[in-house]
Amino acid sequence: MAHHNHDCSHCQARQANPMRNLSTEQVDELSQCKLAHSYKPGQVIFYEGNRPFGVYCLEKGKVKLTKYTPDGKSYIIRLVKGGDLLGYRSFLTNEPYSATAEVIEEATVCFLDRNIFLQSLRQNPAFALEMLEQLGSDLKQAEDKARDLAYKSVPERLAELLFSLKESYGQDTPEGIRLDIRLTREELASMLGTTIETTVRNLTRFKEKDLISFDKKYIVLRDLTGLGEFLPQI
Repeated sequence: MAHHNHDCSHCQARQANPMRNLSTEQVDELSQCKLAHSYKPGQVIFYEGNRPFGVYCLEKGKVKLTKYTPDGKSYIIRLVKGGDLLGYRSFLTNEPYSATAEVIEEATVCFLDRNIFLQSLRQNPAFALEMLEQLGSDLKQAEDKARDLAYKSVPERLAELLFSLKESYGQDTPEGIRLDIRLTREELASMLGTTIETTVRNLTRFKEKDLISFDKKYIVLRDLTGLGEFLPQI
């Protein structure tokens, strides 16, 4: 894990999260107190159950947040991309981390000091309000996911997941929209809340219908209209 010292004032990732509301002075204070680290795939940023001492900002890379059940099973609750904040809910509520943050693709992550972050929240209402909005958005996502697992079929959940990944990671190519994130069959199954066998069976079904194809370890969406037919009808 390499250490860097990046300047927050020139950071593009900051523009994608509530910290864009910070004043120049607050950004300078953060820059002086934060630590930037480079992580390789498979490395863990923090573990479920650990106490938070600050907030993490993902400058670049891809990270998965995973929860573990008492019997050793795991499921991915969220994927995190460049610009997203990590661990802030546990930090704000002063509770242990509710998930483990593991790097999927090489990442640069900045650790933001507890005192400076809290001071910025107290001094900047716009920043504090947007943090509250993000908390509310995350809560809604968690509620929606719980509902989906109860009421939607696996093909419906897979189609929704592919459209969701398209929003964050979609890249236009001559073959279709390539999802610029490498997820294993196990990770996809974890996100769908089903078995690897069921996940593979449904991916194969979509491939046979020419809705998707595979480019090495990447999924390519070839027929958005056809995929859309698998989305739940409202």
